[in-house]
Amino acid sequence: MNALMMTKSMKLAGLTLVLMVLSACEQPAPQTEQPAPESASQAAPADSVSSIDDAGNVAPFGMAARQPVPVPDAEPTAAAEPATATAAASSGLFKIHCVACHGADAKGVPGLGLNLVDSQLVATSSPDELVAFLKAGRAADSPDNVTKVPMPGFAWMTDADLDEVTGYLKSLQ
Repeated sequence: MNALMMTKSMKLAGLTLVLMVLSACEQPAPQTEQPAPESASQAAPADSVSSIDDAGNVAPFGMAARQPVPVPDAEPTAAAEPATATAAASSGLFKIHCVACHGADAKGVPGLGLNLVDSQLVATSSPDELVAFLKAGRAADSPDNVTKVPMPGFAWMTDADLDEVTGYLKSLQ
């Protein structure tokens, strides 16, 4: 008889718990307003990094959201040499994946990406070494990172696409 009463008590307790959970689900969550920061610099401490801006947008490639930086238009140049013309025709992937940080002219965007035209890494690395670098990227805390801004890895790109970007980078030298 005691076992039968315990089973009924356990069923009753379980049913009560389910009803409590269901009634709690019907209640809207309390809304608390938090004052909006007066400026972006007050949004988070200087050493804090966020990948989501005030509007809820997520930064691409998991990179931390940053303040907008004006990107100057590329200056018109004289007629290109044949090697440069070939590279310019194959720089479509650079325009898609690299221009936001390294600029349309590959001379870098202050606070984001380095100048690739004068880059010692690009100048002294073989195409295979550059492909390996592009696949791995570089963490902000890497001892070789002079800007302390992370560079995302592009391991998800095909080898052919990475070869195209590498060829374009080598043509800038």
